[in-house]
Amino acid sequence: MRPDGFVVLGRERAKPLAPDERRAAIIDAVIPLIREKGRDISSREIAEAAGVAEGTIFRAFGDKESVIQAAIQRFMDPELLRAKLRGIDPDEPTEEKVRQVIQLLRDRLTGFIGFMSAIGMNGPPPGSHGEPRQDEEWLGIMAQLFREDEVAVPIPALAFYLRMLAFGSSVPAFNEPYPFTTDDLTDFVMHGILPGTARTHFHTNTTGKKKN
Repeated sequence: MRPDGFVVLGRERAKPLAPDERRAAIIDAVIPLIREKGRDISSREIAEAAGVAEGTIFRAFGDKESVIQAAIQRFMDPELLRAKLRGIDPDEPTEEKVRQVIQLLRDRLTGFIGFMSAIGMNGPPPGSHGEPRQDEEWLGIMAQLFREDEVAVPIPALAFYLRMLAFGSSVPAFNEPYPFTTDDLTDFVMHGILPGTARTHFHTNTTGKKKN
């Protein structure tokens, strides 16, 4: 019974999604499916993952390949990473900001490698490097996160140091047989390799022994 005294019979029907929202929901649902099975997915599997009828898939996209292409485009959108980077609090301690930036970059590339492998494509993540506009976006975000007086190098140098370390350590061939964690890389950025620095983390090598 509602507060006004009227009895509600049954459940109220959910408001139908607008076409763009429906397409976005289907794309979000199909990305994990593509990562798991690659292009060899059926329209039925796509529909089940999205929780809709198979006919809805065809009305929204036309055919299965269009769904896959839309999902690839969505996954590769560099704005997804930028939004997460912008979500870092600039007032956090410098070390914590460095750690979060490195972790987000590593997550991005690791996910990209797995996704691209699943769909049989090769190449760097879109927006990761090489395009002036993309680099400007990246440098702008770093300038918002870090103050010039809190680091000993120019902000652009810091930005590219972090990106190089994060991406290089995310490629399996480059990170073996001595894998580095995000804490390892953060400690390296903050304290370098010289003795006598206030280290906060100790790298564990492949034998399990601690290294100062």
